[in-house]
Amino acid sequence: MTLPEKLHLIGIGGAGMSALAFLLKEMGFDVSGTDPALDPDLQNKLQSAGIKAFLKHSSENLKGRDVVVISSAIPERNEELQVALRMGVPVVHRVDVLCRLARVKRTIAVAGTHGKGTTTAMIGYIFQESGFAPSFYDGAELINYGKRSWVGEGKHFILETDESDASFLKIQPASAVITNVDRDHLNFWGEFQALKDGFRKFASRASENLVLSEGAQEDLRLERSRACLYGLAPKSDFQLVQDLPQGTGLKVKFLFQGKKWDFPLPLLGEHNALNALGAVAMAFLEGIEIDRSLSALSSFKGVKRRLELKGEKGGVLIFDDHADHPTEIFRTLNALRPLNRRTVCVVQPHRYSRLKSLLNLYGQAFEFADAVFVLPVFSAGEEIDYGMTGKEVKEAINIAFPQKMAQFLDREELFKKLRITLRKGDLLIFMGPGDIDKLSERAMFELND
Repeated sequence: MTLPEKLHLIGIGGAGMSALAFLLKEMGFDVSGTDPALDPDLQNKLQSAGIKAFLKHSSENLKGRDVVVISSAIPERNEELQVALRMGVPVVHRVDVLCRLARVKRTIAVAGTHGKGTTTAMIGYIFQESGFAPSFYDGAELINYGKRSWVGEGKHFILETDESDASFLKIQPASAVITNVDRDHLNFWGEFQALKDGFRKFASRASENLVLSEGAQEDLRLERSRACLYGLAPKSDFQLVQDLPQGTGLKVKFLFQGKKWDFPLPLLGEHNALNALGAVAMAFLEGIEIDRSLSALSSFKGVKRRLELKGEKGGVLIFDDHADHPTEIFRTLNALRPLNRRTVCVVQPHRYSRLKSLLNLYGQAFEFADAVFVLPVFSAGEEIDYGMTGKEVKEAINIAFPQKMAQFLDREELFKKLRITLRKGDLLIFMGPGDIDKLSERAMFELND
């Protein structure tokens, strides 16, 4: 597919779509988009970059556009999509555009149920700081650069892929990373085994280098000789032996080729130490010396909405995090334990389909929270399912941990409860991929000093 000059992105406010918009604009394309739920700050950034961003669907928005770009999050009934089809404007999927961009570069693709955004960001940061000038695409924004995507003069294109709709199977990378495989997106895949088969196919598409976590290698039953492994077990090429908490970061120690290495990582959590090893492994296979990678990671500030410290208010540390899957929630809360603070968690369940398929796992996920407030489900465009509201998460937590007395409430009730509940020395974390990040910002303004 040859990309025409003028592209219109429906759902331009989404993380992946906005990243694509900026990437295309930087490459010289004429880009516009529509999203009724567009965040005002993002709208300003888009318009400052010369990208027209509309809040209302209209046939006027499509005038003069050569092609319309959508993601799987855009339903067929979408008003502007229907207009495009009636007008005869070609409609393509986001991944088809990314494939076209990847075709002219040496592509490094990252996949996995958890940690792929952070791992992609780490690889991109290592390459950029090492002078390789890669092109880059990620759904997560690098705090160091304030960007999700950019165009570089180097030969590499580093990108995060999407397994939720099998679109990652269209990418043909030279090198690939799989961080892990967990039960998710079963509304699309049907069975967990089908999802595993999808990841196996993705692994087979890497023409040269394949980096796997030891867990991914075991779950997918891939040949040991096929991949470079990272993990906790001695069989791993990059073996994590220690991640010692230091303030809001870690001192990471690992073994590679019989040599001990260590470096400071300004992030919390064993999962981030493992993400870092995956990134170092890929960089090594692509020709970047380990010392160089570790030097870069020592200044890596992380990505937005991944255990992001927003600040301190009234002696309460406030974090914002993207976690929605029970595994991610558990790991994130576990990562905060070294701070030795009472942890108050506000969670916004994401998608009715995910809640239905994973409900039995949510209760145990909050083991390391001292108090939990559950908000209504963020639908992410799904049809309302009145059988699932979010209250089910509260009930699952209280069955698993009656002493936590989790509560289900709306946003206004939440802030009343927070003012009563929080005390100096606490930690408050907002969790979920939806619009809950606005509440972490609000907390920084409204909670008492």
